[in-house]
Amino acid sequence: MSRPSNPRLLVFSALALALGSAATFAVRGWRESGGPARAENIALAAEPYVPAFAEPTALRNDTWNPPPPQTRGRDWVYDAFTPPEIFYNARARQFTVKPPAGLGEDEPEEPFGLELVAVRPEPFRLQLIGYAGEEGHWRGTFENVATGEVFLAPAGRRVAALALSIQRLDVSPQPVAVPESMTTRQRIATAVVHDERTGRDLQLTQRERQLTDTLSAVVATAGEGSAREVRAGETFRIGESAYRIDRIQLSPPVIEVTKESPNLAQPDRRTLAPREVDPADNAAPSSSSQASE
Repeated sequence: MSRPSNPRLLVFSALALALGSAATFAVRGWRESGGPARAENIALAAEPYVPAFAEPTALRNDTWNPPPPQTRGRDWVYDAFTPPEIFYNARARQFTVKPPAGLGEDEPEEPFGLELVAVRPEPFRLQLIGYAGEEGHWRGTFENVATGEVFLAPAGRRVAALALSIQRLDVSPQPVAVPESMTTRQRIATAVVHDERTGRDLQLTQRERQLTDTLSAVVATAGEGSAREVRAGETFRIGESAYRIDRIQLSPPVIEVTKESPNLAQPDRRTLAPREVDPADNAAPSSSSQASE
């Protein structure tokens, strides 16, 4: 049998091997790096260090001019860093800007002085409001909207004053709904007219007025009952103030108006909604006359 190894001898052998390996690698690394680092010669300046100071920046105080009125009127004046007060007009279905407090307070407040009553489409210049005669010899009862003249005319007649020609006239029974009653059949007159201005044919009926795409507005002086009919682009005066109708809108019914007055520093432009929302005000007037069968 072999004699067991001495544990202490094994430990000393391992330590000696580790120290030898460390010394070997240290000497090899020193040789590859070229030996100890050498300090570089640093040349110092002969003159001593003098600190330098930057020139102070010149300060200038500028005062901003007050904001000028916007193109949409004096109600759009607001400071550059002050947001305007915006609220929604449910009647006009539009947003309106109100100047913040502190701006425009020195300017005299003058009532706008104009109210919108209604907006409606304009009727066609010729209306069929009834008929006369008998089968085969019908004559239509027509109204000249511009002059209010009412006249009888058969098919084939040309209305030179209105640049219209009555191409066809027909009177036939048609169902007519009577409120809270049964539907009845009544003779209704219809006519086909040729518009020489547009080159198109148009059908008229005595049951309703024929409307156009042109809009008109009924406006009144604030606090008064007298009203006038106006159109887009029209200018009129009330006292010392001049009003210009810039735009008319049917749905929702609103108009844009610009007011100029000697008491105003700049024009006052506003969007007006009807003073009272009444469907009867915005409905086109209707008129019809029927001859009993």
